[in-house]
Amino acid sequence: MPHKEIKKNIPKQIQKLFFTLYYTRYIIGSGFLASGLFLILRNKGIALDKLSLIPLMSLPLSFKVLWAPFIDKYLKTSSGHYRNWLLIAQFLMILGLFAIAFIDPVNNYLLVLLAILFFSFIILTQDLALANLTSNISEEHERGLIASLDVSGFMYGNIIGGAIVLVLYSYTSWSVCIIFLSGFLAFSFPWRQIWFFNEYKFSKNSRISETTDKNYWKNIVSVWKGKKSWCALLVIIPFGISPSYNLMPLALLDSGWSLANTALLLKLFGTMILVITIYVGIRQLRKLTRKQSLSFSIIFHACCLLSFIPISLGHNNALLVYFSFFPYFVSLQFVRTCLYTIILDNAASSVAPTTAANAQMAILGGFDLIVASLSFYFAQKWGYFVIITGSVAIAFFAAFLATRVVQNQSD
Repeated sequence: MPHKEIKKNIPKQIQKLFFTLYYTRYIIGSGFLASGLFLILRNKGIALDKLSLIPLMSLPLSFKVLWAPFIDKYLKTSSGHYRNWLLIAQFLMILGLFAIAFIDPVNNYLLVLLAILFFSFIILTQDLALANLTSNISEEHERGLIASLDVSGFMYGNIIGGAIVLVLYSYTSWSVCIIFLSGFLAFSFPWRQIWFFNEYKFSKNSRISETTDKNYWKNIVSVWKGKKSWCALLVIIPFGISPSYNLMPLALLDSGWSLANTALLLKLFGTMILVITIYVGIRQLRKLTRKQSLSFSIIFHACCLLSFIPISLGHNNALLVYFSFFPYFVSLQFVRTCLYTIILDNAASSVAPTTAANAQMAILGGFDLIVASLSFYFAQKWGYFVIITGSVAIAFFAAFLATRVVQNQSD
């Protein structure tokens, strides 16, 4: 169906609502918690081994498959279900941010960690509610438009929650930044629109949720039948791709880059490259088989990681840095897209495809956070160079393993 016809099927006010829901979700998740907070705390002098505790506080984000039945079961009212969870999640997010604005993150680091744990559950709740709401009120031919709103929200939220907040922090203080973030969420979230939004009126799918299936918990385990090698690959890949993303921004900060310049590199330049890659570069991978695309993308990514070695040794020339990060962001999105595609392939034949996909994502996401934590901890002991070179070696090994594990299927 032509794109123009698809747009007509989703009212403009619903498109606007979803765009707002997406970017408010990304402002805190990928924008602030995923990198902005690390940079602020490192700028305040907190050691890498202490920062290693932050990813562990975010582990709940990886286990949608465990939290989903609770979201699907409760808070059903006459006017809606998932919109109720969205309202509660957003209110608690704003309240939590406002509360931590008045603490000293260095002297009250334990409170910061507890706050991150709290935010992780809130973001997880909002993510599940939004995904289910999207599924219920959109049809298959409308998902392309929904996906484009998601990508646009990712770009907007990443820039607000990452770049703007970090630049603001460079000239103000922790309290001002967190209050700004809390206030921005409060004023940008469409409280009135979603409060009066009757999701049942727009619901187009009457399917029973997989989480109500009596075999739901059994399905979480059964999806791995005959896929032990694939599970092992999902465990190994984060050891190759995660350390660089988490450590190189801190290496730049330690070598003398300003917080503002680091924020612009990661959250403005990096986000734009990722989005462009999603829309343009990914099409090239469709010409390859699954095995070829994943192997190529990991090898490409491993080669790009080699350019980070000078940065890990303290070199911070701006041209070198941007030359290193540009192919890195491109190749990272290639790897992510290939992995998600194969995950969906594996889930398609399952009796519970959503459960199967989330179970695989739990392994990949969970180990991504565990590896991030280990990277911070060992970088404190051994330095950035050792961790980066080790991750490059593992990335090449993962590419070799992918050729043995992934089926040689085409689109």
